[in-house]
Amino acid sequence: MLKRFFIFILFSSLFSFEKEDIIDVLDKYSKAFGDADYSKITSFFDYPVSFNLQNKSIKASSRFKLKLIYKKMRSELPDYYSYSKFDKIDIQVIDSNIALVNAGLSRYKSDGSIFFSSSMQYYLRLKDNEWKIFSLTPYEKIKNF
Repeated sequence: MLKRFFIFILFSSLFSFEKEDIIDVLDKYSKAFGDADYSKITSFFDYPVSFNLQNKSIKASSRFKLKLIYKKMRSELPDYYSYSKFDKIDIQVIDSNIALVNAGLSRYKSDGSIFFSSSMQYYLRLKDNEWKIFSLTPYEKIKNF
């Protein structure tokens, strides 16, 4: 019985570290986005990267292409945009090296008020002991059948 308890504690703590690592990557990515630090943004990805939108998918096979995509995204934000912050993050790990993350996020003005909220699904891959994003899908709701 005691052996099972220690095994449970070991696996729980390992998952806790994985979860913290994934959240840390997403928080740093969000900060780089807020700072418009395109070189830093691209460091959080494993290529090719896909952006799965409602009517099309956009693929970036290089850092250069990804920087262009993010520069366009940032240019479309209003002048009063200050930063983004995750409201909720749910993580599922698949076969220990793929993470599926459903995240709620908000965009803020410099006065701290929210002007936009949305949800995003991120796929991350554990590569060289680092979690890297390889796919993003914005969504309004998820339906379970």
